[in-house]
Amino acid sequence: MIMTTGAEPVIRMFHVHKRYGSQMALHDVNLTVLKNDFVFITGQSGAGKTTLLRLLFLDEVVSQGQILVNGIHLQRIRRAKIPFLRRNMGVVFQDFRLIHSYTVYENVALVLETTGQQKRYIQKRARQVLRMVGLEDRLHAYPQRLSGGEQQRVAVARAAVGNPLILLADEPTGNLDTTAADMVFDLFRQLHTRGTTVIVATHDSRLFEKVQGRIVVLNQGCVESKLTV
Repeated sequence: MIMTTGAEPVIRMFHVHKRYGSQMALHDVNLTVLKNDFVFITGQSGAGKTTLLRLLFLDEVVSQGQILVNGIHLQRIRRAKIPFLRRNMGVVFQDFRLIHSYTVYENVALVLETTGQQKRYIQKRARQVLRMVGLEDRLHAYPQRLSGGEQQRVAVARAAVGNPLILLADEPTGNLDTTAADMVFDLFRQLHTRGTTVIVATHDSRLFEKVQGRIVVLNQGCVESKLTV
């Protein structure tokens, strides 16, 4: 693990609340994530893990409180600046969000195409990350032809291909067997070694043994504890 002593914060959450009608999903959350941290957000189902990640990616907006990501105040950001914010993030969603009319390769390559990378680099990098998650032989398959676990690995490859500053992963191994889960975490470790800040939401405590990091425990929308492993 790269030491983060003295590192600057890339994410800061101040007294964050999130409500859905009368239901409180997050309550008074305060959290600082430093550059190149590896953070696990854990807790039981319904604890608020997915909501927290969605707030960071501006899939949702806070009901109360403040969030800063890379110095950008998310409550003041102009709509035109949101794509720029997201371009520096890789996100693995629980529902994959793959483009079903695109092949596996096209889903992954699209991330690099939108940033204007050269075709030769796109081909090399997309194939590289797909090899790392064990899908090099599925380049030309369409998502509907893949199993849930394979779609999950495509989603991970897509999130990782651009070497993002921040990687957010929501239950990234939920549909994977042990071998595939190890492939995914090898990719996360490589990104972390290169300087990516990784935040993984999971209820699976076995993942904590795969990489050194911090553990933030949510309980009914509140931060119950913060640990380092």
